[in-house]
Amino acid sequence: MEKQHYSLRANVGFFFNKPIGFSRDFHAEFPEIFLEPDLNVLNLKAAFRFSRNREGLLLQAELSGEIQALCVRCLSESNVPVNAKFEELFYFPGRTQEETDQLVPNDGYIDLADIFRDYLLLEIPINHVCKADCKGVCVECGQNLNLADCGHINSRIILPEA
Repeated sequence: MEKQHYSLRANVGFFFNKPIGFSRDFHAEFPEIFLEPDLNVLNLKAAFRFSRNREGLLLQAELSGEIQALCVRCLSESNVPVNAKFEELFYFPGRTQEETDQLVPNDGYIDLADIFRDYLLLEIPINHVCKADCKGVCVECGQNLNLADCGHINSRIILPEA
């Protein structure tokens, strides 16, 4: 299946001449989007605001979507709903505090793809389970026990109650 690439560049060049406190709201929705290099997000909804302050531009964002992840019990893929809410400060050139600070580019376009990707990845649960009553896989033959019973009985593996 073809990965859907979209630009997540926001034009913030008009903020250079605006007074402190000026803000603008943005909204974006994508049924499917691929965030380089490795994240495919379904039903991405992004609501974000840029506000001008003394140091630069403050980004306040709320993201929601679904990401495919492997179940830790049965190793099947399923969609995981993710929600992220965050703030990032983009400094005007010459106002940076440290080398790692993010700068407002001179061309006035901020690419939000990397930031969105990072915050969405942080929201994926470490121990994602496809469903509460997932039976996992057989330790003897590897059969997905949600799909069929293989007949092996192994009392050494006891799944915790959900």
